[in-house]
Amino acid sequence: MNPDIVKERKSATFDVEKLTFILDDGPEKTRRRREIESLVFNDPDFKEEDPNFLSRSERYDQAIRKSAQMILKLREYGIADPEEIYHYKSMVKGNNQEAMGLHFVMFLPFLHSQCDPQQKAKWLPLAESYQVVGTYAQTEMGHGQSWF
Repeated sequence: MNPDIVKERKSATFDVEKLTFILDDGPEKTRRRREIESLVFNDPDFKEEDPNFLSRSERYDQAIRKSAQMILKLREYGIADPEEIYHYKSMVKGNNQEAMGLHFVMFLPFLHSQCDPQQKAKWLPLAESYQVVGTYAQTEMGHGQSWF
């Protein structure tokens, strides 16, 4: 961790751990979030070159590789809770874009909010298991459409 952050946390006028528990919604969720983070930080599959020093094509290849690895790892670790998936994804992608971003932030919410129960029964299991991957296409100004 950055030494300046460590220094500031040590000089805080409040209990940093208590605030962390509040932000995470309890000590058990903090423990689980940290456990999920360590899965990513300790995984050699996610130790890759800084994308700032890669070509556009190399950055794209790296993002695709990391996204595919992320999906395999989520399955391997049995991480299915949306909040836990969010934490895992956040650690994998860091400050970089990830190839499955639209699937997670647009397509899945679209299915949850726009499908009737019969459609949800068909499409959600496929989308949540990545057998179907959705994206977004802008067809005309001001109008978007989710496709799969």
